[in-house]
Amino acid sequence: MKLLIISGTPKTEGITHSFVEAAVEVANERGINAEAIRRSDEKLDKCKMCGDGWGICFKQHVCAFGEEDGFSALQKKMHEADAYVYITPVYWGEMSEELKIFIDKLRRCEATKQWDARESEVSQLKGKPSIIVANAGGGGGGTITAFMDIKRALVHMSADAWPRETSGIFDMIAVNRWNQEYKRVALKAAIAEMHKYFTGELAANR
Repeated sequence: MKLLIISGTPKTEGITHSFVEAAVEVANERGINAEAIRRSDEKLDKCKMCGDGWGICFKQHVCAFGEEDGFSALQKKMHEADAYVYITPVYWGEMSEELKIFIDKLRRCEATKQWDARESEVSQLKGKPSIIVANAGGGGGGTITAFMDIKRALVHMSADAWPRETSGIFDMIAVNRWNQEYKRVALKAAIAEMHKYFTGELAANR
């Protein structure tokens, strides 16, 4: 299993980043081929809504500016991965702005494949499981709407499907300052459990 861990926090310390570290740690323990990406390290431009609102992303499923800002390289990493962990702080009840820029551009390229007559053009997220981690600061609210925000995008990209063991959203982990310790344990357990289906330790639809 090749696991891509996508971090939406600009920080290299703190609660949200500690979940990135936890994901990497359990991946190393289980011998998972994992890579962590900090979105803030990649200076992506927001979608420019080319032309009449749709650019080459609609038919070619790539971004016209992807080579310039690094999006194309990230899209390739998404294609090569077998599973994903999205980790984001919660801002205004949504995923972070940095993560949203990436998700919005990815959605335009991958979701549009559903209208492509070519059988070869299928969303590269289809049939791959995801774990979503949302960390709410302040009063600890907003995780539910943040989950809905990301889930909506995954649905558009055909990445929310059954069986849950090997496709779609495997787990959603809501984090706040009070529950962070045992939720880090939960994240490690979720990644380990998801990995078991790839190694054959557990059968899908058991």
